[in-house]
Amino acid sequence: MRRYAGYIFDMDGVLYRGSEPVPGAAEAIERLKRKGRRIVFVSNNSTLSREDYAEKIQEMGLPIEERELIPATYATARYVAERYGGRRVYAVGALGLMKELLRAGIRLTQQPAKAEVLVTGSDPDISYQKLSNATAMLLRGCPWVSTNADKLYPSEKGILPGTGAVVGALQYITGREPVVIGKPSKPIMEQALEVLGVPKEECLMVGDIIESDVLAGRNVGVDTALVLTGVTRREDVEASQVKPDYVIESIAELEV
Repeated sequence: MRRYAGYIFDMDGVLYRGSEPVPGAAEAIERLKRKGRRIVFVSNNSTLSREDYAEKIQEMGLPIEERELIPATYATARYVAERYGGRRVYAVGALGLMKELLRAGIRLTQQPAKAEVLVTGSDPDISYQKLSNATAMLLRGCPWVSTNADKLYPSEKGILPGTGAVVGALQYITGREPVVIGKPSKPIMEQALEVLGVPKEECLMVGDIIESDVLAGRNVGVDTALVLTGVTRREDVEASQVKPDYVIESIAELEV
């Protein structure tokens, strides 16, 4: 593995599993920082704000600052603010998404008839009324932005329905497709590259899932490393048509 100037890390399955850090993860990050490498951390999680994430990670003793975090909630709020600033937004999602939208200066409304943009994320309180409101907006042509389209969400309570539960229902009902911000789509990765400020050919994407992390890196033209501390096993790599540039047992093996 050659040395890179910038690193984009997925989080769950790479840095930690549940609430437990991956052995050697903190030391690996510290080594990279001592060598002057640029680092950002991305996640498709659409329930936590950037501030929530920072608190969670710091409790685990990982040497990561809030400004280095790009969760899908933050990336989505930034995308919406840049493209639809000033427009009224109706959001279906968890508290973390609402926090980021408000922090970005976005005008939230609970009246879908007056809303101009629909934003969706994982919503533990999804209801028929929320789906009805979103459907009405989409049928009248409102822009639609989603944090991600993940079918499943791994949590400490087990595997739960992801944002795809909301997205899939609305796609089926309306025939519309959202702009997806999270991996493997480009927007969250483009934001990560902007923060890093180094050329693509000098960046490495490190993740634990081929279909999201490795594909996300490929979609923006950066090299990829797959760690085996998450959901993917070596036999999965051999069976996949999408291949990472490197396969390593753990983030602890990263060469700097």
